[in-house]
This record gives sequence, structure tokens and C-alpha cells, in this order.
Amino acid sequence: GWVKWENGAPVEIDFWVKNQTKNGLNLEMVVHDGSVIQKGIVTIGYVTPDPIAFDPNMADYANYFKRTLGWLDAFATQVSPIDPLSISYGRAGLFGEVTIGSVGMQTVSVPAGTFKASAVYFRDSGVDSYIWVDPAEPFPVKAKVYAIKTSGAPTVGYEFDLLEYGNSQQPPSFLNAQSTGVLGSSSKCPAPDFATDFVHDAVPTDSNTVTVEYLYSPAAPHQGCPMSWRIWFEPMFSSTQRVSDIHYDIYSVDNNGKKIGSLAEDIGRPDIYASIGEDEKTFIVKQAPPMAHYIINIAGTGPQDGGVTDASKSGLIIIDVKVSPPIEPISTPTTTGQTTNATTTTNAIQIPSWVKNNAKYWNENSIDDATFAQGIQYMIKQGIITIPPTQSGQASPGVTIPTWVKNNAGYWATGDIDDNTFVKGIQYLITSGIIQVQ
Repeated sequence: GWVKWENGAPVEIDFWVKNQTKNGLNLEMVVHDGSVIQKGIVTIGYVTPDPIAFDPNMADYANYFKRTLGWLDAFATQVSPIDPLSISYGRAGLFGEVTIGSVGMQTVSVPAGTFKASAVYFRDSGVDSYIWVDPAEPFPVKAKVYAIKTSGAPTVGYEFDLLEYGNSQQPPSFLNAQSTGVLGSSSKCPAPDFATDFVHDAVPTDSNTVTVEYLYSPAAPHQGCPMSWRIWFEPMFSSTQRVSDIHYDIYSVDNNGKKIGSLAEDIGRPDIYASIGEDEKTFIVKQAPPMAHYIINIAGTGPQDGGVTDASKSGLIIIDVKVSPPIEPISTPTTTGQTTNATTTTNAIQIPSWVKNNAKYWNENSIDDATFAQGIQYMIKQGIITIPPTQSGQASPGVTIPTWVKNNAGYWATGDIDDNTFVKGIQYLITSGIIQVQ
């Protein structure tokens, strides 16, 4: 099914029941997360379908499986089932203030087909949430669920559609996929492992207004390899609640505390929004051994589209992360202290001057999108820039290239951002189908 995460990015999760064990069912799972593909085993239990074991590279996706497809097991298990048409499954929320139950049968259509399903419903923050459960399975086939929040504007917690279902004795063809590395990293990089290789702590901000609890893995990531973070924003002295509608960023700084990078800027956003006060992020470690320095900076709270409207929760924490040597050679650090990850070659990328001139002219609207795209295609065809394997989408008529990509072109032309950061924008254009590459 499709799961919404990373502020609305879709993820496709496909799985096949490989076999049964005394503990549960082994699922061979393949996840398509943008241009990243991860494949591995996730074991779910008999009593509830919660993941009870999983390969390290599947940790994040097993967690999403639990929080979406396995969500209803909070009310029903194999040993204590519930009627899918029951008008009361139970109550949820921080203080048990939300009643969840079925409002009857409804017909819903998803890519897997049309189903007569029990509409499991609850209302919170003035909006309606539904999970449609097929009584014949019983399993959710569709959902649109808003996050249960104590404050702030309504926010979609997750939604999904069942893409396909069935049974086969032989492994289905989708299992032929091979895992890739995170964009910009080597396939030799170790996968984050939140079970055995992590660092966990909870630290109040310098303003003593919010406690930031964090978990990152690996505990000592390699330069040029990914590390994953799980972050919770909590009221002071209460680890069971969350501060909603947080706007924050993760900065990398040098040994003198000077900013050398921003995760929000890398993904083309003014900041990062955590609607229910928790978030998960994966990014490449650019700083060299022995230590990387990160700042989790809270700008304040406010609606997703409206930005920060209340700065009373602003503050920051500083985290020092031990960094291991790179697995593969990377390019020489730039003058700003950042390093360019060698995604395609161990030598520094040599960009023709006319291409950077084109980026400048495009940023100034002196040339059109098609002319700029020709320069990008030239670099890809010549092997100057190599985009990791991906299936580019179909461009729609009238598609507008996002402003942040054009801004990045201007920054790249003047040397304010490095080649690797600019390539991330190009990867976005290709995977979104805005630029077509043959």
C-alpha cells in the first residue's frame, strides 16, 4: 500500500508471506521509497501483526507497517477478535478522549479492486478519519487517518490504498528487485540498525522550553554514508506527551560552531515540520572523522503552511556524533568545511563552464526550462554527473519547476552550494518526471 511520510512523500510497500515459524510469519518485503529500494525480511507475530523481527535495513519500514497497517491491533488480536462492524472498538488519544468504531458498511475502490468494507471511524480536531476494513480478511484496504493531537491544525497522520493482493506458492516477480543505497551513498554503507547499533538520549533545549529525545543509527556512521534519526519533541518533564506543529531544522556546524549545512535546505524547504511532535529523517554524513557536530534547532510552533506563529518553544540542542572513516574515497573538502560525497567517481566532478553559465541564466529567467534541461542531459550522457538508477515519471503538461530548484541553480552557479547538493535537485526533477532523461 501507499503510506504517506516525510511530509507527504509516498512509499510503496510490497510483501509476500515466505513461511511460518514458531514465532510468526516471515514476510519478504520490498519497499520503493523514491529512488531508494530496500529489500529484506520482516517477521510479524501471530497474535498481532506487529513486526517482531526485521533485517536492519528494514527497521524504519517495519515501524511504518506497525503504525499504519497494524494500527488496529491496539483493539483486536487473534485471541481476542472484535466484530469489524462493532460500533465501539475502544478509545484512543493521549487521555482516551476519542471513541473509535464502525459506522457500517461502505463501498470503496482501490487499485486492488472494489470492496464492501466496514468503515471504522473516529473524529478528532474537527475532522473525520476512516479505516476501511474488509470483514472477509479482515484487513484494512484503505485509510485516511488524521493525527490525534491536543492542539494545532488537523494533520493527516497517514493514508494508504491496497495495491494488490493474492497468494502464490512461488515468489512473485516484485521480489527480483535489489536493494540500493540511500541517494548519494555507497551500496557498501551499513544500513541503520535501531535494534543493536544506536545512540539514544533526551536533552532539554537551551531555553528549557522543550525536551528533545533522539535516537540515531549507526552509532558511529561512516563519512559519506547515511545515518537515520528518530526525534521526539516533548514538554519539559513529560516523556509521554508531544509538542505539536513543531518547525525545526538540523544544522551541521564546524568545530567553531559555524553553520556549514542545513537539512531543510538540502531537501528544498524553509524548515522541517513535525505535525505531531515526532519525526524520522535519514541523511548523508558529510563531516570528516573523528566528530560531526549537529544542532537540532526549534524555530517555534505553527501550522504547516503558515510557518512559525509562536516562538515561545524556540530553542536548540547540540549533538556530537562520532564519525568513522569513509568506506570509499570521497572528494576534497570545500572551503566552507563541507565535503562533496563521491556518488559517481572518486575524482572531483569537472563541470563545463557553459553549464554553470546556463544555470545562472536560467535562474535569471534569461533562458527557458528546455534549454537548461539540455545542459543537464548533456552532463548525464557524458558521465559528468551520474544519477543513480531510477525510473523517471511522465511529465505533465504545464508542470512548473519548483522555485527552490531554480534558486539552487543560481547558488550553484555562484559557488554557494556544492555539486552534490545541486545534483539532489536534479534527481528530484528526474524522479518527478519534470525533466525526462532517456
